[in-house]
Amino acid sequence: MKLQADPTSVEMPQDKEMMLSSKWQKADINGKFRLPMRNEFIPTNFEIVPLEKDATSYPALIKDTAMSKLWFKQDDKFFLPKACLNFEFFSPFAYVDPLHCNMAYLYLELLKDSLNEYAYAAELAGLNYDLQNTIYGMYLSVKGYSDKQHILLRKIVEKMATFEIDEKRFEIIKEAYMRSLNNFRAEQPHQHAMYYLRLLMTEVAWTKDELREALEDVTLLRLKAFIPQLLSRLHVEALLHGNINKADGTGHHADGGGHPHRACPHQTTAPEPADQIQRRGWFVYQQRNEVHNNCGIEIYYQTDMQSTSENMLLELFCQIIAEPCFNTLRTKEQLGYIVFSGPRRANGIQGLRFIIQSEKQPHYLESRVEAFLKTMEKSLEEMTDEAFQKHIQALALRRLDKPKKLSAECAKYWGEIISQQYHFDRDNVEVAYLKTLAKDDIIKFYKVA
Repeated sequence: MKLQADPTSVEMPQDKEMMLSSKWQKADINGKFRLPMRNEFIPTNFEIVPLEKDATSYPALIKDTAMSKLWFKQDDKFFLPKACLNFEFFSPFAYVDPLHCNMAYLYLELLKDSLNEYAYAAELAGLNYDLQNTIYGMYLSVKGYSDKQHILLRKIVEKMATFEIDEKRFEIIKEAYMRSLNNFRAEQPHQHAMYYLRLLMTEVAWTKDELREALEDVTLLRLKAFIPQLLSRLHVEALLHGNINKADGTGHHADGGGHPHRACPHQTTAPEPADQIQRRGWFVYQQRNEVHNNCGIEIYYQTDMQSTSENMLLELFCQIIAEPCFNTLRTKEQLGYIVFSGPRRANGIQGLRFIIQSEKQPHYLESRVEAFLKTMEKSLEEMTDEAFQKHIQALALRRLDKPKKLSAECAKYWGEIISQQYHFDRDNVEVAYLKTLAKDDIIKFYKVA
């Protein structure tokens, strides 16, 4: 078989070929083709820090001054080259009024926006950070491989102190924030119910409407003036937990609290108390939903202040009614797709709550919850000792279930710190009390509550 030349093809003249070859030889380096910048967050040391002789089973307070508190816990369970660093920056200016609340929010949103260049590289290297507003000030956490955590932490804190606002990004993020406030009206009814109850049960809280109205007064100049004010009086409380030693821990704390601003004493850090409902009091708050056809309701039966005995009585009662509640209100009566019962706790106050989203009217939903609770008296009295002990065992098993990750264990400790209860051995103590309870204790709790 013979191959024939394509009559349409034209051979390139030799002189043109030489010219093209010459151009290739003299070509400059294309600046668009280059290796990425070195990722400074990639860990190189994966060694496990040896346990110190004085290592404690729970977080220990290793620094306590008028300006800061430092809790330290060396990992003694997972033995991974990872750590969790948590910081709460308390500021008296963060939640003074809706205007200050808005400015604190926009400051952190703009700050996180400017940190994206670091965040992506850190995430690729197994490091993550979280930065968000609280009613006390700001919360910062850095989690992941412990080797280069200090680099990311230092960059974040330095950016916090030297941050300069980009005018274009300010307008974009302010508009997005306004949009989120406006879109709240379209959220699910049960979320509205939870939101309004939280407002009613908190001594100082700003509504979405108040925030939206105050946002009009937030200008670039006003925000620039607010940032140094926010950072001028800070109290820092921190928890360092993981593959670190005390010397590293104090170094991390210097990074987290080493800003050039004046700190403030510890008295500004007390949690806002929740309002306690008067004994036998009964209050109803109604708000019309203009977007959804169905409704949401949260019914809250306040019990008593948090304590070992009250905590276990409430949790055991919730454990006992959980299945019959869902079976009755969701399966049999078909009130709605969302039917939930369980404990509600906030700043030392607690109680039993029911959350339902349904097409039926709120007053009807409330009547069905009341009817269900009345049936529980007979159920409790007729419950066998064997069934009662099974509930105790199920609750004890759940409470004593060990965290599967370092971050989960750290979250439990941090919850105790931020609530200022510091009851790190809570699970063991409360389960020990749980096992002493008898059926008569729950019946008495039901009747009194």
